[in-house]
Amino acid sequence: MGKDVLILTSKFRGRADVAAEFLEQRGCRLVEREVVYPVTEDHLCELVRDVDGLITGLEPITARVLSHANRLKVISAAGVGFDHIDIDEATRRGIAVCNCHGCNNHSVAELAFGMMIGLSRSIYTLDRQIRNGGWGPVPFGPELWDKTLGIVGLGRVGRSTALLGRAFGMRVLATDIVWDMTFANEHGISYVPLERLLRESDFVSLHVPLTPQTRHLIDERALALMKPTAYLINTSRGPVVKESALVDALRAGRIAGAGLDVFEVEPHPNNPYVEFDNVILTPHIGGSTHDASERAFYLALTNVANVLNGEPAHCQVN
Repeated sequence: MGKDVLILTSKFRGRADVAAEFLEQRGCRLVEREVVYPVTEDHLCELVRDVDGLITGLEPITARVLSHANRLKVISAAGVGFDHIDIDEATRRGIAVCNCHGCNNHSVAELAFGMMIGLSRSIYTLDRQIRNGGWGPVPFGPELWDKTLGIVGLGRVGRSTALLGRAFGMRVLATDIVWDMTFANEHGISYVPLERLLRESDFVSLHVPLTPQTRHLIDERALALMKPTAYLINTSRGPVVKESALVDALRAGRIAGAGLDVFEVEPHPNNPYVEFDNVILTPHIGGSTHDASERAFYLALTNVANVLNGEPAHCQVN
């Protein structure tokens, strides 16, 4: 007793046998419970009773859910973001909250670059055109070579994106609340204020966590600073961009296009971006590669097992 672990995230539940063996070797037990997706708060309140460890995807672990977690000692997110977990309430209850930082930075960075190339060369528009029997005219877009890439948030994902930018021959600007001058100097990256980054960048890629300070960081004012030829890429969290402001900017042609992996509402039942041919949409798949999932799978299990065995987690955030 005291080491029962429940996996909520659907991407790991298909590997229950492997998870059970991993946990058993560490003196823990995988709890089998039926999870109905999408998971409601009421359902979560039932699921978290009598479990000691929890691995979540993006299920909202609210204060109410935590109030029903009578034995919970540790929560590990299955990815890097943990804004779906009430950190303050978990901390108040003595529950360790962990994430899997470092597991998906390459995957997210590669998706961001896939969007940049797809947008600049109109790949998806032309693909649909050919499938519908068409052939041209071909819209001319920019090369990435010799363009300016602005990275908002030079953490693990931002640094991976910056290295790809340098490999593509791009000038790289960055803004962050913490400056890693060693990395920046080694790779020819310049830290600048956000306003300058928005004015000078041909591609703006967002890699910040969702906090009260970053919510709607990209709003009407921010978008007005961008070049009309610039593209916005968001693979961080949906609410970092003010949806209504971006929709207005796209309709008015104030920016050239956008690549969005995340949205203010997920899934988005009335997604306003579907009307735009110059927008690429993906369903929050930035970290969804075989490689990233494998790393996160074992790290999430390790985080939980370590805490339940009185050892430090690798990635505790509270």
